[in-house]
Amino acid sequence: MCGIAGNINSKLLPEHIDLIHHRGPDERGLIQTSMGPHRVFLGHTRLSILDLSEAGSQPMFTDCGNYGIVFNGEIYNHLSLREELKGVSFKGHSDTETILYYLRAYGIDAVKKFNGIFAFAFLDKKKEKLFLVRDQFGVKPLYYFSQGDKLIFGSELKVIKNNTDYSRGIDTSALNTYLTLNFNPAPQTLFKDIKKLEAATYLEYSKNGSLRFVRYWDKTQKIDHTIRLDDAILEYKRLLEQAVKRQLLSDVPVGLLLSGGLDSAVLGYLMSNNSSSPIQTFTVGFKGKGKFNELEDARDTAKWINADHQEIYLSRKEYMAYYFKSFYYTEEPIAAPPVPALFHVSKLASQSVKVVLSGQGADEPMAGYNRYKGEKIIGDYQKILSLLPLSLLSKIFPTNHKLDRVIYSSQFKKQLERFIGIYTLFTPSLKADLYQDSLHPLIQDDQKAAFENLYNRADPSGSSLSKLLYIDTRSLLPDQLLLFNDKITMANSIENRVPFLDIDLINFIETLPLKMKLNGQVTKFVLRKAAEQWLPASIINRKKRAFETPIGAWFKKELSDTLLQLVESSGSFSRNYFNIKFIEKMIWMHVSNKKDYTKHLFMILSLELWYKNFYLTNELKKYKFSSL
Repeated sequence: MCGIAGNINSKLLPEHIDLIHHRGPDERGLIQTSMGPHRVFLGHTRLSILDLSEAGSQPMFTDCGNYGIVFNGEIYNHLSLREELKGVSFKGHSDTETILYYLRAYGIDAVKKFNGIFAFAFLDKKKEKLFLVRDQFGVKPLYYFSQGDKLIFGSELKVIKNNTDYSRGIDTSALNTYLTLNFNPAPQTLFKDIKKLEAATYLEYSKNGSLRFVRYWDKTQKIDHTIRLDDAILEYKRLLEQAVKRQLLSDVPVGLLLSGGLDSAVLGYLMSNNSSSPIQTFTVGFKGKGKFNELEDARDTAKWINADHQEIYLSRKEYMAYYFKSFYYTEEPIAAPPVPALFHVSKLASQSVKVVLSGQGADEPMAGYNRYKGEKIIGDYQKILSLLPLSLLSKIFPTNHKLDRVIYSSQFKKQLERFIGIYTLFTPSLKADLYQDSLHPLIQDDQKAAFENLYNRADPSGSSLSKLLYIDTRSLLPDQLLLFNDKITMANSIENRVPFLDIDLINFIETLPLKMKLNGQVTKFVLRKAAEQWLPASIINRKKRAFETPIGAWFKKELSDTLLQLVESSGSFSRNYFNIKFIEKMIWMHVSNKKDYTKHLFMILSLELWYKNFYLTNELKKYKFSSL
């Protein structure tokens, strides 16, 4: 796991590489070369995991000098790929060297055979082309900026933003999308003209400076409605065990981010079965009882799998401090409650290991969230629901934000529009009150364009929920959840691997009928049935706990004052784009228990802190949050 950066016809400096030092503190590399008439700079920061010797250093070139690579990630099947290469005298045993020669031998489309998590730049001097490539589910981020014959790219936005060839600005269309969805689907970012490379895609820069985009893994969903449950369980077990075994590939110790839930418990069991010594597990929680505390459950799991367990508490003051600090690393204004906890536990893990496995990616393909139960009800009973006076319920229960979203989404007749409605936070009516006049033309923009291709690739024979799971796995997951998981773990120089997103495993899961994912009220049904041979019922049947924090309560106390201070300050983000009086009204209604605006206020707070991190750096130092 590393950080990559590169420029074509724009200078890449050592200080640009230093900006992503946290992604690879073990070594730094920077070279200048040529590609026909173009100057090419390639930079790299290394976190040594496979082949700790000099033979694994990057940028890396073939022995002929015509092909080069800077690579971030892990290729779990690289040993089998290496066996296909004949006549190559390898210098070491890194996966970087394997794929460099594999791409030389078979061309860029050979990336289809890579099973792993990756973002890389591959230079082909003979064809005078450079390729940027991102893995199938976007576990590893990759950003780029192009202007004329210039191309600037990196694992993190700050590499581009700090280049003098980039001019600052806000993409207001992306802002509108963010306020709708609480994330920006690739290729959007809030930084004007800086794009995220889409998952399962490569960018081709040709010698004339043109860009071409190719979706190399354009898999459509096809459900096998004939598969027997027993067969599905056996195959699921085989593929998950294979995924965990693959992802233990490392020349350094591998740990586990252990929650109190089923997903990480299964991983812990399988890791222990494939390890000669107790695995190291790491858990974070708040003090006290409640939905937010998984420490006791994680402790019980660690005992069951005989782990070398470490845990850490997170105070309210620490939570907010990590939250304010996180935007420098996430680089996008992600309003996600787990971010500070992940920062804290990653910091703990970094003292013992360089690699961790986590349960991220289990819920979206297997209907693991409660909201999927809601979509199944809406999908099954839409005609009946459309006849009910649901808007009256909102008046009866004004502080139930989940009900508001159900009511809003149920008004849409078409499936894709309803899916977008499910995730809509700032509705058009709220935006009309929030936006300054200059943004009003954006209010009626819909987000269908970002999801239509995915919707069309979902199996039309499947239920509406099956289609939503397919879309979420390729949108919400890479562009929000996986994005902050990568950024925050790498902020602490930790590689986070996600076995539940193994390509072979996902290919199989997406053939399963819905009843094997959501069976009545039982989520992740096949996983639970498989786990019966691995774990006790007390772990399998634990109630799922989403990571919760008392943010809503904090907004009724000191945090509302902090938000007002930020919003009303000179040069604030809100002063440029929003109606401050309406934000003040939202805060007042939330504090007065007239409406639950937790998520909305959290998003505005995130925007303000993101803006001050990247546009008003010195201003951020004025704000003191220790009282929280």
